[in-house]
Amino acid sequence: STLQLLSGCMKLKHGYAKAMELINELNSRGLQMDSVIYGTLLAICASHNYCEEAEAYFKKLKDEGHSPNLFHYSSLLNAYSVNSYYEKAELLMKDLRSSGLTPNKVILITLLKVYSKGGLFEKAKELLTELEASGFAQDEMAYCILIDALAKGGKIWEATMVFNEMKGKGVKSDGYAFSIMISALHRGGYREEAKKLAKEFEDQNATYDLVMLNTSLRAYCNTYDTESVMRMLKKMDELNISPDDITFNTLIRYFCKAKVYHLAYKTIVDMHTKGHQLNEELCSEIMVQLGEAGFPSEAFSVYNMMRYSKRTVCKSLHEKVLGILVPAGLLKDAYIVIKDNGESISPRSLEKFATQFMISGNINLINDVMKSLNHSGWRISQVTVLYLVLSKYSLELNPGWLETENW
Repeated sequence: STLQLLSGCMKLKHGYAKAMELINELNSRGLQMDSVIYGTLLAICASHNYCEEAEAYFKKLKDEGHSPNLFHYSSLLNAYSVNSYYEKAELLMKDLRSSGLTPNKVILITLLKVYSKGGLFEKAKELLTELEASGFAQDEMAYCILIDALAKGGKIWEATMVFNEMKGKGVKSDGYAFSIMISALHRGGYREEAKKLAKEFEDQNATYDLVMLNTSLRAYCNTYDTESVMRMLKKMDELNISPDDITFNTLIRYFCKAKVYHLAYKTIVDMHTKGHQLNEELCSEIMVQLGEAGFPSEAFSVYNMMRYSKRTVCKSLHEKVLGILVPAGLLKDAYIVIKDNGESISPRSLEKFATQFMISGNINLINDVMKSLNHSGWRISQVTVLYLVLSKYSLELNPGWLETENW
């Protein structure tokens, strides 16, 4: 049970600290450390980027007379891979071989990760050849590590060559390698190539996971291929794949760029209804675009979805929506914004609302509106205009208003 608790620490956010609590408890009970516990600690250190601590435990393991096995070496090597400590990794490999052990697939792929992340691409390619010769490169993982590192290092055509070599050798991809290449081509501005690769995967595979689906969807969206976008959405339904935040935000951006605003709005509603957290920056931008496109009510609906979600929205959002509602004549909705957030809105915007409201002649709400404006701290400057408007509708002025400094 102790080992199970320790193993669980690998996935915890503060797993290393929790592991130390367990180890201290063991020591207080006089329990001796063994190679299995050391191996678990090494794995915990590697998963939480505690490289120096991993080295210390590896040394302590050997000092106490335990012989490290491949799992111990693999865990320490994995710790080195996080920060690309390739020199330490090579020394560790010499120690492994001198101890009489033979590197297995996990060890060699972890070393490949060290070289790839460290930018030692020639050594990585040599090691990939060694993996192929040993029969350890029959799946796409080893190729993906090198392809991803090359692409992120700006060597997109070298990455393409490794990718094509992988396909030429008949190594089947479950989508990971395709996803890496499509994303790399997109980042490099090669959008048509990215789309072509997405279509190639689609033609060769009947099933998708969410990562590959999002990658392909983005490739089609970036080339304004509406037919393919809709086909991917249909495929999601057929495969019963639930969209995530990336899916929704990709579609929202696409529909707005394509000026299909009703679909952008529908996607935001769907995202909110399914409990996803709305991207405030994106939705704020969409809200303004909906207003400019002649959909002020939908813009106000997006504002409310953001406002009533479990978060505090940016103060500028209230003024933005007011700038949409007032010109559109949606003054009752504008009043709601001011009533709840008047202190976050500039005097200039408040005055525009007040002027439009008075002109509209809405007698029923006049007292409520004036109270909200007063509460916001706004000082009325156009007294004469307001008196004329009030007189026009034969309203009785509340003497209490006249006695305040606001008038």
